[in-house]
Amino acid sequence: MKISDAVRLFGLNNLSIEAEILRLEKHLEIDLGHVKRAVQSTDNAYYPQFKEKLRFEAAAMAAHYAVFYCLENSIRELIVQRLEEVHGVAWWDSSVPEVVRKNSEANRKKELGTGITPRSTDLIDYSNFGELGEIIKWNWSIFGDMFRDPRAVERILSNLNTLRAPIAHCKVLAEDEVLRLHLGLRDWFRQME
Repeated sequence: MKISDAVRLFGLNNLSIEAEILRLEKHLEIDLGHVKRAVQSTDNAYYPQFKEKLRFEAAAMAAHYAVFYCLENSIRELIVQRLEEVHGVAWWDSSVPEVVRKNSEANRKKELGTGITPRSTDLIDYSNFGELGEIIKWNWSIFGDMFRDPRAVERILSNLNTLRAPIAHCKVLAEDEVLRLHLGLRDWFRQME
């Protein structure tokens, strides 16, 4: 395992531990004091108006979001780094399935039409999590030496994508699914040689 992967795994494991502490706090209805209680002044007017239960769930879910944020963006970085090494800066046009390119371009165009600050200048940042797996599969000849088995990678990413839905759509992740998220992360890093 590369040192960068080991560091990533260390960070993700720490986030998993934090998520478990939050789960225990919720389950035991205790406050261990590790969650930052300071709220930005712009939120002071509205955040306290939400029910305490919702605020507590939000704090617990924040840790799961952080884990998934790190995972998803580390996969994006891995894809960009590897495909740039092989295909140069024009890797997007030569190494990404057409359906993913079109969807990413449509997502970017839609976002630009809203007038908000664009999230990125890179089209890969407009692809969804499931499409990242498609890019890896499409380029297995390039990624195959990094992972043990293409079916395992596909299954792991599919399971993680299923777990992503409640995290991304602001629903509480069930206790079993928190465990499944942690196991999915371990499976992901175990697949890397």
